[in-house]
Amino acid sequence: MLSVTMQMMKKNMRMLIPAGIAILIGTAFITATLLFTNALNISLVDQTTGKYGQSNYAVSLDDATLRSDGEVPSLTGAEVERIGGIDGVESARLDVNTNIMLTEGDAHASGYGILGAEDGRILPVKASQGRLPSSMTDDEIAIPAKTADQLDAHVGDTVTVRGTYVDRPVDITARIVGLTTDPHNVYGYYGGASVLSAALMTKLLSDPSYDDLNGYGAFLYVDPADASTVAGKIKAQLPEHYRLMTREQLNEQAIKQLSDSGGDVTKQFLLAFGVLAMVVAALVIANTFQVLVAQRRKTLALLRTIGATKRQLYISVLEEAGMLGFVASALGVGAGIGLMAIAAQTTRHLDNGLGMLTLDVTWQSVVYPIVFGIIVTVLASVGSARAATNVTPLEAMRPIELSENRKSRTGRAVFGVLLLAGGIAAMVASIPMAKQSSDSASQMALLLAVLGCGLAFIGLALTAIFWMPKLMKAAGAFVSLFGPSAKLADANIQKNPRRISATGTALLIGVTLISTLATGAAAAKATMNKALDTRYSVDIVVTSDDLAQSDTRKAAAEQGIAASLEAPTAMAVFTDGNGNKVSTQVIGIPDVASLQRVFNMKLDNPVPTLGDGDVILPDANIQTGKSFGIKDGKVEMTGYTVPEEGDGEPDGDVIYGKTVTLRAEQYGFHRVSQGAEAVAFVNRALFENGTFTQTGDIAMFKVKPEQGQSLSNVVEAIQKDYAGSPTAVFTGPVAERSQWESMVNMMLMLLVALLAVAVVIAVIGVANTLSLSVIERTRESATLRAIGMTKGQLKRSLAIEAMLISVVTSIVGMVVGTLFGWLGIYIVMSSIADVVYVVDWATYGIILAIAVVCSLLASVFPARRAVKTPPVEALAES
Repeated sequence: MLSVTMQMMKKNMRMLIPAGIAILIGTAFITATLLFTNALNISLVDQTTGKYGQSNYAVSLDDATLRSDGEVPSLTGAEVERIGGIDGVESARLDVNTNIMLTEGDAHASGYGILGAEDGRILPVKASQGRLPSSMTDDEIAIPAKTADQLDAHVGDTVTVRGTYVDRPVDITARIVGLTTDPHNVYGYYGGASVLSAALMTKLLSDPSYDDLNGYGAFLYVDPADASTVAGKIKAQLPEHYRLMTREQLNEQAIKQLSDSGGDVTKQFLLAFGVLAMVVAALVIANTFQVLVAQRRKTLALLRTIGATKRQLYISVLEEAGMLGFVASALGVGAGIGLMAIAAQTTRHLDNGLGMLTLDVTWQSVVYPIVFGIIVTVLASVGSARAATNVTPLEAMRPIELSENRKSRTGRAVFGVLLLAGGIAAMVASIPMAKQSSDSASQMALLLAVLGCGLAFIGLALTAIFWMPKLMKAAGAFVSLFGPSAKLADANIQKNPRRISATGTALLIGVTLISTLATGAAAAKATMNKALDTRYSVDIVVTSDDLAQSDTRKAAAEQGIAASLEAPTAMAVFTDGNGNKVSTQVIGIPDVASLQRVFNMKLDNPVPTLGDGDVILPDANIQTGKSFGIKDGKVEMTGYTVPEEGDGEPDGDVIYGKTVTLRAEQYGFHRVSQGAEAVAFVNRALFENGTFTQTGDIAMFKVKPEQGQSLSNVVEAIQKDYAGSPTAVFTGPVAERSQWESMVNMMLMLLVALLAVAVVIAVIGVANTLSLSVIERTRESATLRAIGMTKGQLKRSLAIEAMLISVVTSIVGMVVGTLFGWLGIYIVMSSIADVVYVVDWATYGIILAIAVVCSLLASVFPARRAVKTPPVEALAES
């Protein structure tokens, strides 16, 4: 039978090509996923272990990292110096690092600084020009080449260095002695790392000397010839809670940490889309084999006549599916490897934060996709194989459409309706649970919602054979009014309800998922926009302990900025009418008009006067929402400061200043900046006369984007203007909205790109359905041509047929996806904000446009095939 199977497969090769392409795309995606995660793991492990340089030993915290007093024990420079003095220890480096800001003239660049060492072998970065700092006394620095370009600095120049996350930042002038390169991309997130001399690092961290520097590890290079003996001596010098590990142990630990921290999550996430693509491919495969069996009924009947058994016919169909699956999957694996090879080569020229991807072809990345592809193909053909066994020697001696028996249809209907009902019940049950405040209730609500959506969709897919043809018929009744081509397309769709529903289901999967994501993203953005608009009274707020007026002037001149206001800030406290002490940020403004220009609400009824004895306050506590209940319209406000260590006061103790009684003018405005329970606006004269002590600056901006300008463009421009203020914090609805929308859009683009694989396969399914229909209707098409239908009319009928399938299915998918998306956003966000339900009409318009274009493209080759054969030849009995 195998030779017979091969002959039949050869004869129907053209019909098998679309199914083979579907399998190829699915397995190529799975192969690429496996190879990508292999490369990602190699890159991440390389980054993790790359910080050791060529060190063969490292000192690190053990598992019990807390002392009895709850503090994390540190390792000092003096302790590492003692370890470095042991015979056999050739070099030692304390692991100390800090974020830094580099300034050269008017140019600024943020970066990451690590402590240097006399032995460059144990450093993770190398010198691409000049040398690395090694002096214990001179202020030297080697900076990344990219940073040097930003600053227009060269080896031998001086640069101002400031620590950005230290208690008391100081500016130190250091000489650039070299440019660095990061071979393992350990510091790719920062654009590389600067190497600081011991003297420079000590000054930046405000430590008395190198011996007093604190780190949480050290890197050593030990003479390999006597490593075991030297290791024993090192362990004897280690402080409590620290251990010595070899390079091999460090590598093993890095791999384990990667696995424990969810290193396989990326693989599982991407593979889920690969499996989805193969499920869609299975529908295409099932359609193909159903038609093949129907086409071969005469051949199968003849085989039964000459002695073939039912079992042989069953195995023959499965063998054909297995061979198709193997060949297509093998080609898919080859395509996946080729794509990853191109991607790996491309990363050589990209600054992607991951470093260069390595093509690591393992046996799993080759065997697993092929096996999975064969299994899916064989399983998809089982129904057709069973149908082949129903052919008897005396029946079906002419090609007819296979039909399901009534018992099978009834079972499918009952099971599908039960799943649909169960899914709807689960979704309804999840709605009241989402409002509950407990984490367990929220998790259960999300689980029920996801389960309900899944069950409901499976129910829809199983019952598609009943409801989808009816929808197609309704749409076809309207379309058929537009001429004979449309009427013929409608008739052809009604002729094959089972095949049409299977094709529609394949497309429905992709469109529903994309619509769910698009609706969820649009509703999430609308919900967050509403929440942010009700939370803030100013579009963009920049706060810092020291804002440069020149930076604010540059920001105010940016396109999209309608108004701006820079003001001094102080901290104060007052007691409200309920007896509660309220921590308040005091902002000194020149007049009410300047505040009105940047505020998103009008301060009127009455308009505040804001004299020297006035204060503008909100009605309620920003954090709790409780009314202040201020009596007699007056508050006693006391300014205060929190001294830092080194100011001659105990660190953290509050120093109170003057107390002033102010007439309170209260309005219903919202948050201006983060942190304080209230924001108070006073006349700037109260800062000038010393009533309030300035502790920081605030710049407020009103945004009005110009045509073609996005909010993110405005925010990015302002952030660049304040690049020289490392402590600047950006808040406000526009800043947060920009960040939120960028994150949502990025996730949406990623997910839609992944789902595109399934949609492409579904479109191939539409083309496959049309091709199979053309093959079945060869004589019918010839008859139509013989009685006067033109080639153009026949082509149009196939195009309309494809459009009906695609458009109707897409509309159903968009409706279902919208409902799923609304439910999902309610479950996730209803406990933190009032959910805004929106329809992403722009995305839906794009989906419909793509559906129309893809359906027209899918009809091109089947239409050519339909009109290619002359009527006389097609009418001849084959």
